[in-house]
Amino acid sequence: MIPVLSRAQIRAYDADAIERCGVPGIVLMENAGRGAAERVVQLLGERPSNEATVIVCGPGNNGGDGLVVARHLRARGLPVRVFLVGDVGRMPADAKTNLDAWRGLGGEVQSIDDDVGALRAAVEHAPLAIDAVFGTGLARDISGVFAGVVDVLTECRCDTVALDIPSGIDADTGQVLGVAIRARYTLSFGHLKTGLLQGAGLLHAGAIECLSLGIFDESVVAQTGHRAQIIEPRDVARAIGERAIDSHKYRAGHVLLLAGSAGKLGAAKLAAQGALRAGAGLLTLASWPGCKDAFSDLPAEIMTAVIDPGDLLGSIEEMLVKKSAIAIGPGLGLDSSARELVDEIVLRSALPVVVDADAITHFSGRADALRDAAGPRILTPHTGELARLLDIPASQLEADRLSAAEHAATQSASLIVYKGPHTIIASPDDKPRICDRGNALLATGGSGDVLTGVIAALLQNASPLDAACAGVFLHANTADHWRATQGADRGMVASDIIAGLPAAIAALPPRVDRTSAPSS
Repeated sequence: MIPVLSRAQIRAYDADAIERCGVPGIVLMENAGRGAAERVVQLLGERPSNEATVIVCGPGNNGGDGLVVARHLRARGLPVRVFLVGDVGRMPADAKTNLDAWRGLGGEVQSIDDDVGALRAAVEHAPLAIDAVFGTGLARDISGVFAGVVDVLTECRCDTVALDIPSGIDADTGQVLGVAIRARYTLSFGHLKTGLLQGAGLLHAGAIECLSLGIFDESVVAQTGHRAQIIEPRDVARAIGERAIDSHKYRAGHVLLLAGSAGKLGAAKLAAQGALRAGAGLLTLASWPGCKDAFSDLPAEIMTAVIDPGDLLGSIEEMLVKKSAIAIGPGLGLDSSARELVDEIVLRSALPVVVDADAITHFSGRADALRDAAGPRILTPHTGELARLLDIPASQLEADRLSAAEHAATQSASLIVYKGPHTIIASPDDKPRICDRGNALLATGGSGDVLTGVIAALLQNASPLDAACAGVFLHANTADHWRATQGADRGMVASDIIAGLPAAIAALPPRVDRTSAPSS
C-alpha cells in the first residue's frame, strides 16, 4: 500500500524529516525543485518552442520550490520568466535563500502587484506555465490579486504544471478554496495528499505524479501517520493468490446471488457473470417467481432458484446450504417482501454478504441496524445510496468523500465501498484504501452490478477487506485496459468489464500459490 497524507501529516512529515532526521529544509526544497525541473524538461521536449517557460511563485515555500525549478531550467539553457506574487518580506528562510540564489545568478523576478496584465501577456506564447503560488498549507479562500493570478493560469492556452498541489485546492478535502488552478499535470512531493484524490482536486490536478524528496521515509511516515492508502497491484496479487493445482468448483466457492425482479433481471445477470469471471466455482441466482420464465435465457453456467414470498425463511434456508458467500440487491426491488428478505439475509446470516443497490436502500436512515449483523458485511453504495443510508445530503458527502466513507463504516460497523472517481474502501477498524485506477468509462449502467459479483467471488479466498480492495482494483483496471486498447473515452458496456476480468487478473504481479485445503 502507498501512504496518502493529510495537510497536518504533511506538515509533521516535513518537521520530522528536518528535526529528528536532520535533513535541512533547504535540502528538501532543493530535491523537490530539482525533481520537478527534470520532469518539466521532459514535458518541454514535447513542445518545441523558443519562448520562455513562465513560473509564478507565491510568498511561501511553494514559491521556493518554483525558484529551484527556475534555477535548474536556466542551468540547462532553457529560457525562464519568473513572476512573484505576495510579500517577499514574509517569505520563509529557505524560500528567501532560493530567491537570493536566483537573483545572484542573474535571474530576474517580475513582481505582480494588482495588475496581472504582464503575466497574461507572458503566458500567451509560453510552452508551459508552472504554478508555485500556494502549496498544501492553504486553508482559506483565495482572493484579490492571487485570485487574478489563478484566473490567468487557468485561462491560458498553454498547459499548467502545479507543484505539489494546484493552488486553491484544499489539501485535505479536494474542495476549491474560492478559485483554483486547473492544471494539466501535478507534481506532488514526497507523498500524495488526500485532496488530490477526491472532490474537485481530481478534476483540477490533471495527471498526477509523485516525486521523491530523496529520503528513506518509512520511519518518518511511521512517526507522522497517514490518512489513507492507495491499493497497489502487488496487494491485489497477494490477496487473491494463485489457485491451487488441486482446486475444484466447490473449493473455489459457491456464491448465492439474491437479485433481480420482474423487468430487472439484467442487473442480476451482470452480477452473476461478474462473479463467475472473477473465479467463483459455482453461482446460484435466486430471484422472485415473476423472473422464473426469464431464467431460460440466462447463460448455462448460472444455476437458478426461486424465492417463495409465502415462505421466505424456508426457501432461504434451503438456498444457503453449502454456500460460501452471498451477494444481495441488484434489481431486487423495494417492496415489503424484498425488505423482509434483505433483513433476513443481511442481519442474520453468518456468511459474508455483499450488500448493493436496492438492498442498501432498504437500510435508508437505519445504518446503525447493520452493527448487529451476524457476519461481515460489504456495502457498495454510490453517492445517492450513501446519502439515503446516512440521511445526509449528497453534496455534504461529496465535499469530503474520504470522511463520508469513514463515517459510514463507523455507523454501520461494515466495510464501505464508496463508488465513484477513485473509489474508497473504508473499514471500521483500519485505514481507508483508495483505488487510483479506473476512468469515466465505468459510468455505464450495470458496472456496479458487475463489481458486486466480483467482490462476492473473491470472498472465497480473501478477507472481506482484501476482497473489496481486490475487486475494486480489478474492476477499475479493466476500464483502463479497454481505454488503452480502444482509444475511446466512451462506448464500453458492463459486459465488456466482465470479458476483461481474466486479463486484469493475468496482468497482476506473480502470485503465491494457495496451500491446498482438505476436501470437504
